[in-house]
Amino acid sequence: MNGSVFSGGRLNPARAVYLVGRREFMTRVRGRVFVIGTVIAVALLAVYALLQLTVFDNLNTTTTFHVGFTAQAQPLSAPTRAAGPILGVEVKVTNFGDQAAAESQVRSGTLDALVTGTPSAPQVVVESQLDPTLSTLLTGVVRQDALNAELSRAGLDPAAVQAEANRASFHVDVLQPLKPNAVEQPIVGAILAFLLYLFLSIYGAVIAQGVVAEKASRVVELLLSTLRPGQLLLGKVLGIGLAGLVQFGIIVGCGLAFTLPTHILALPAAAIGGVLTGVMWFVLGFVLYALMLATSAALVSRVEEVSAATIPISMVMVVAWLLAYVVFIPEISAAQTGSVVPPGVESIGTVASLIPLFSPVLMPIRVAAGDAPLWQAGLAVLLTLLSIAAIAWLAARVYANSVLRFGARIKLSRALRQAP
Repeated sequence: MNGSVFSGGRLNPARAVYLVGRREFMTRVRGRVFVIGTVIAVALLAVYALLQLTVFDNLNTTTTFHVGFTAQAQPLSAPTRAAGPILGVEVKVTNFGDQAAAESQVRSGTLDALVTGTPSAPQVVVESQLDPTLSTLLTGVVRQDALNAELSRAGLDPAAVQAEANRASFHVDVLQPLKPNAVEQPIVGAILAFLLYLFLSIYGAVIAQGVVAEKASRVVELLLSTLRPGQLLLGKVLGIGLAGLVQFGIIVGCGLAFTLPTHILALPAAAIGGVLTGVMWFVLGFVLYALMLATSAALVSRVEEVSAATIPISMVMVVAWLLAYVVFIPEISAAQTGSVVPPGVESIGTVASLIPLFSPVLMPIRVAAGDAPLWQAGLAVLLTLLSIAAIAWLAARVYANSVLRFGARIKLSRALRQAP
């Protein structure tokens, strides 16, 4: 190897991180867990899309009523059919010349109701009971017909009177106009925040267990003969994280491919900006927390101790998600009602979203909702990047001072000040 790759017997830092990351990435994506997990997730999405198109859509179809009309009641058939969509139902009408034949279809269940008699004195024949929605619909039709008859007797044109009534309206003076897509955008931010929490819960644990597994097998001793501890740690985080992002991207991509063309899911155009911002925070949040999880895992020597060692980091993630509820729920409520978010809640959300440990979860929601000024979003990004740099330095020191120590769990204070 030439001097561009080695420096003082060790690999060039960038090359070292790349090689470790590539090793971790290839190991994960070629593993059975990755392949089988991805295939199962994609298959479940495909099955869901198929069920949605073939089963669930049929269960959610519009209610249809079959109503028959005898000869005298036939003037009510057209108004009844036209009134159906007003109540969100479909009415199929059939005109009969023989009332006895029509009643036999009521008894067999082919007709939901049969309207007989004159429009001024109609009667409804049913098998056992009249559906409340159909009752409301027929009542409205009969009353409208009676009103039209009275208007005609008074020498007025019912159509002209109805047209005049339809022209009557009122003007709405909005004091606090809703923002465009005010409901959809906070939902997009909250979904991304939840995905970050879910992703960290899965792949953060993978990183932590990978650190301990290498330490327990003593493979790390061989690796550190060529690599610096910080390079090994950063490469591991980036490699496993990239593998997770690839799996996540495949699943999300297939999900969108299955749902968008079939209109099972509609992604508003206004949400694209929020999605891109959320992806940026997704990456920042993963690197930040993954470094912390890997550092905590380096303090123990057995895989069984990983959960206990990473509990503080997991609790911080839980608190971040709970704070997301504090921000998210008032945002949705205010967007739906046109009200204002309570000042105290808004202040909590603003301050918490600027704290680097909470920013990756909270800031996407505020940005998507349009409540975060550009300077606050930029400040949060800057503070998070500085925190990543500081934690990376701290993680490298802790990792270097603890990764070669075996046995009992090492205290963080000892790992910070004492080299092995």
